[in-house]
Amino acid sequence: MNISNQKLLNFACGSRIHLDWVNIDFSPIDKRVKKVNLLRTLPFADESFDVAYSSHFLEHLTPQKALQILKEIKRILKPNGIIRIVVPNLQNLASAYLATLYKLTNSAQDSTKQNLTGGGGGANRI
Repeated sequence: MNISNQKLLNFACGSRIHLDWVNIDFSPIDKRVKKVNLLRTLPFADESFDVAYSSHFLEHLTPQKALQILKEIKRILKPNGIIRIVVPNLQNLASAYLATLYKLTNSAQDSTKQNLTGGGGGANRI
């Protein structure tokens, strides 16, 4: 996609500023970023952007607030406009966590079983 001559929006940009884009955020840390409350009606006309982009923002919102923002982005995108949203893929992290938890749980169960059956140096017999 050739983005020259296109109007581009980087919303909830944080410190990730794109030159030649309209960069907006709740709390701008750079003078090139316009302060906008993304939870309200965005200060742009209907169908005024060709592309909207956001990275690592929506996962911090409730589903209702995320939907509210996405509806606003849809409003300001031109017909056939493009929205690109980057969020973390937590599936790999969650799978690794669950696999580790499973190993630890089974290891603890095996150790307890050994102790209870006398094979693990458990209680002394009288």
